[in-house]
This record gives sequence, C-alpha cells and structure tokens, in this order.
Amino acid sequence: MTSKFASACATAIIVLSLACTNKDQQRAREKAAEAKQKARRGAERARQELEHLGQQAKREAKNLDENVNEAMRRGQPEGMAGADQKLHDAGQELRSDGRQAAVKLDRGAIIARVKAKLATNVGLSAAASVDVDANGQVVTLRGAVSSEEQRQAAERAATQVNGVTKVMNLLQVKP
Repeated sequence: MTSKFASACATAIIVLSLACTNKDQQRAREKAAEAKQKARRGAERARQELEHLGQQAKREAKNLDENVNEAMRRGQPEGMAGADQKLHDAGQELRSDGRQAAVKLDRGAIIARVKAKLATNVGLSAAASVDVDANGQVVTLRGAVSSEEQRQAAERAATQVNGVTKVMNLLQVKP
C-alpha cells in the first residue's frame, strides 16, 4: 500500500512538473510573440518616418524648382549671364538639399534597423529603454539596461547592422 501511495505521489509530481514546464514554454512563446509584434510596430513607425522624410524632401525639391522658375522669369531682362548664374546657384542648392534629404533618410533607416536588431537580439524591454542615434555610419546607444550582459548584447547587435561601422555604447547598467 505504501509503495502504491509513493508511486502515485511520484506520478503526481512528474505530471505537475511537466505542466509547469509546458506553462513556462507557453509563457515564453507568448513573450516572444509580443516582442515580435512590438518590433514590427517599431519598424512600421520607422518606415512611416522615412516615408515622411521622403515626402518632405520631394516638397522641398518642388519648392526649389518653383523658386528657380520664378527667378528665371524675373531674371529675363538681366540677360543670359544672370539667368545662367541663377540656374547654377539653384542647381547647387538642389544638390545640397538632395544630399541633406539622403542623409536624413539614411540616418532614419540605420536607426530603424538598429532598433529592430535590438528588439530581436536583446529583447523588447531592453530595446524600449535604449535611445539610438546615428551620425553617418556611427551609432550611439544611450539609456539604461538591467545588466552588463544586455549592455554588451546591445552593442553586438548594433555592430551587426549593415551600414554601421562604429558603435558608441553609452548605456548604463541599472538593475
């Protein structure tokens, strides 16, 4: 009788431990799904920001074109030399504005890729607390993470992003 009771208790313990393991696995799957969803939302926000920057660049180019045309209409009596200079100046300004728009788009794209990589590799809570900035191909990480491992993982993740050549890791560990 005692061996049957012991056997029943052992079976109950095994079943309960398996249930906990399955429950833990389910929670882990749910957290992973949440992290994926939040990363997708972050990527969508970044895509929208890039789209907005692109539209802004188009508007600025259109305004510049209108300004060039207006200058050309006003500059008719000055002769061709004045018109040529205005056209040259407008071309320079257009190239400069185009370079600035490209820099903004590149910066936004790098930030979005780094944020997505952080969410995937380090975890959503860490990615949410990390501020990412980009200047050319140099990425700066600021904010607080809960451990030195997360700090190092964030730097590794940022380094793995295409287009990033250097990472300035200014993250602080605050457990």
